[in-house]
This record gives sequence, structure tokens and C-alpha cells, in this order.
Amino acid sequence: MAENIDDYLEKGMYGAKEINPAEKKKYLGTYRERVLVALTKEEVLSQQFLPELEKAILQSPDSKLLLNGLLHYNSMRPYIKLAEKCKHEFSIVSRLEGETDLYLVLACQKAINKEDIHLYKEETPEETEQEPISLLEKVRKLFD
Repeated sequence: MAENIDDYLEKGMYGAKEINPAEKKKYLGTYRERVLVALTKEEVLSQQFLPELEKAILQSPDSKLLLNGLLHYNSMRPYIKLAEKCKHEFSIVSRLEGETDLYLVLACQKAINKEDIHLYKEETPEETEQEPISLLEKVRKLFD
């Protein structure tokens, strides 16, 4: 009975024991095994992965979008709009500077153990590298 009282007092003073608290801090309150997508501050600010993120959200309707509270609201706004457009759950998570380098996480409620959680820009035909065309060739194509 004494152990139960000690456990009860410890829980009251320090809170419930957590499994892997450092991992939860890094992934905005969730475990790595539940993460579908994770973006750094630079990736979030560039907004270059919005289309890919939308696809990931639509493919995983049971997931939740987590945004780092250190982001300025104007930087969060496109992601909040995306979540609202997709009728998707999102949360703004308060973090201290230096706790994590991640500023956006899309996570499931259950473990999925996805190996690669980063997004990659899908290249459109215009973005793929082409051989340089001389000015003369460009003019010829205009008149063909």
C-alpha cells in the first residue's frame, strides 16, 4: 500500500510518467512512429510543399496537423487554411525555442512507422532540366 501512496504523491507532484519525452518534444507532442510528414522551419516558411501536404492530408483523413506555436501567425495561415479547406483537424502546439527543429507535423493516432517522413517537390515538365536552347532555335520554333 505504501508504494501506491508514493506513486500517487509522485504523480501529483511531477505529473504522469511519460515514455520517451524527448521524442514527443521533437515531434510536437507525438511519437516518431506516428508521423506521416515533418517539415522544418525553412520548409514551412517557403510554402513550397503545400500541394504535397494537401495530398498527404487527403490520403490520411484520420491524421492531425500539428503546427509549432513559435511560428508567426502569418506563416501558419496557409496551413490553417489548408486544414480548414480539407476539413482536417489541426492544433497549434506551444514549444520553447531549441526543443525541436520541426515546425509542422502530420501525425496519425496509431503507429504507422513510415520510414521517410519528408516531402519532396514534385517536378512539373517545365521544372525538369532541359538542354539549353539557343536564341536562333527559339526564333525558329516560333515560326514553325
